[in-house]
Amino acid sequence: MPRISICLPNLNNRNFLPERLGSIAKQTFTDWEMVVVDAFSDDGAWEFFKEHAQGDPRIRVSQAPRQGIYPGINACLEQARGDYVYIATSDDTMAPDCLEKMFDALEKHSECDLAHCPLRTIDKAGKELDTGWAQHSLFARSSGRYLNSPHLRKAPFDGLLHLVGESVYISLTQLLIRRSLFERVGLFDGRWGSVGDFNWNMRASLVTDTVHVPETWASWRIHPSQATDQNGADKTIHWRKVEEMIDHALGCSKAKMSINLERVLRNGRRSYFAQRRDFETNLRAHATRLERLKYLVRHLRQGSPYAWHYAGQRALGKSKWQCPSLITHWLRAENPSPCLVHL
Repeated sequence: MPRISICLPNLNNRNFLPERLGSIAKQTFTDWEMVVVDAFSDDGAWEFFKEHAQGDPRIRVSQAPRQGIYPGINACLEQARGDYVYIATSDDTMAPDCLEKMFDALEKHSECDLAHCPLRTIDKAGKELDTGWAQHSLFARSSGRYLNSPHLRKAPFDGLLHLVGESVYISLTQLLIRRSLFERVGLFDGRWGSVGDFNWNMRASLVTDTVHVPETWASWRIHPSQATDQNGADKTIHWRKVEEMIDHALGCSKAKMSINLERVLRNGRRSYFAQRRDFETNLRAHATRLERLKYLVRHLRQGSPYAWHYAGQRALGKSKWQCPSLITHWLRAENPSPCLVHL
């Protein structure tokens, strides 16, 4: 059996397939199978896959109805046979040593079910974009001095970071997953559309440790035809989805966690982040700087802890909420062991 199953769901991404399959063919790790599930593409993608499968017995291809990206991934996972799973979205790419280095990390750290690598954001033509992932992402802000170093991220630290409402692992292409983890936390849930990986990532990182592998990279391509959240422009709908995904992940994972979730989230801490998001979203909804200042002053006078926290962070020159330190404080009350461990 192959050690790694590369799961590649696809719908009409023919233009990007030569680069995607080329990046897989160039992998220094070669003990893999590729499980392709095409959603009846009509742009020549299916014919492209069949041609490549004829020349490489490691590639298995099939078709399934168009039900969305996550049912497509699940259809691949149901056929996967490897010890590990890499989800290769069909419009992205990765470094030649990506599989090898993440595989080695998981082989070395049997307590981890996830390996994570840095992200390169690219445009339609493959040109690298500066999206600030390495400085401003929740992963970067929570990593501190360990961002560019190999380190372990102890559960449920990354899982609880999702309470902030931001993705910790921006793209599934950054992850190599021990296949047995799906037996513990389940497959992907498609009910929330294209943002549903947030829910699976939270379920997974609440119950398993993650090893960060900084020496390689995977990409996330931004282009007009990619699968996007159709309601992304409506912040009310988006945050409602986020709250539903958080509630679902906490409910599914509570009995599987290594700590007492109720004790960690006692005294209204679960609602802290939702209330913080409401304050910041309403603040940004004001069109002018003067209107935002009036809104902030009004809430400061009312004694809002979120307003005072926001004002304090801005006074210190910090544009992002320092929620990772708050979660670290909560976890230390339950378990004094560090959340991040340098390797």
